[in-house]
Amino acid sequence: MNWKEYLTHRESETHFLVEGALAVQRLIDSDFEVEKVVEIGRDLSRDEASHLLGFQFHRGHLAIAKKRKNPSLTDFGKGTLVFLPEIADPGNLGTIIRNTAALGGSGVIIGKGASPYNAKAVRASAGTLFKIPVRLSPNILDDLKILSNHQTLIGASLSSTSRALDRIPRFSRPVTLLLGPEDFGLSQEVESLCEHLVSIPMSRNVDSINVASASAILLHGLAHREMTIE
Repeated sequence: MNWKEYLTHRESETHFLVEGALAVQRLIDSDFEVEKVVEIGRDLSRDEASHLLGFQFHRGHLAIAKKRKNPSLTDFGKGTLVFLPEIADPGNLGTIIRNTAALGGSGVIIGKGASPYNAKAVRASAGTLFKIPVRLSPNILDDLKILSNHQTLIGASLSSTSRALDRIPRFSRPVTLLLGPEDFGLSQEVESLCEHLVSIPMSRNVDSINVASASAILLHGLAHREMTIE
């Protein structure tokens, strides 16, 4: 493989780039297939790396990895499953992946928008991309309808019908948490598939918070809520 071309393009249909010693080590320790580990100062100079990457590169390590086979809906274990029908910012996506891993979630499903293999998303995930399954949904409505057969779908929403997490009934089934984009939230079609709509009470006339922050609050609330799982 011409690994220097991958440094220029950073992500292809089959491969992606990982930056930084910690992220590279977590990649190596995972079950992802590593194509090439690039050590700055040995394989190429920092100036050469910066030129190929298109920005001033200050880290000491790079790696090129092969993308994992897309997980199926049956590949997720215990814990809240996070579903993102549409997310634009790769930094937010990476942070949500990190929050999901840190707060006991089973994985993340992504519809439209940012790629989890975008370099910014990989950095923001702090290596947790390599620890939990992340699915790219080919059809979000089909996936949601299948999940609804055995999971409770809970949508984060500013709708007038939404309630605080502690105001909705206990869950008798595993949970899928749906988070929409910050500008317009979940679509009406997606909300109609949700069994419950939840919101985060806010003060000082603030009507919304960053979607990554919302993910942490809601995942924490779900993880610490007493539930009876079938």
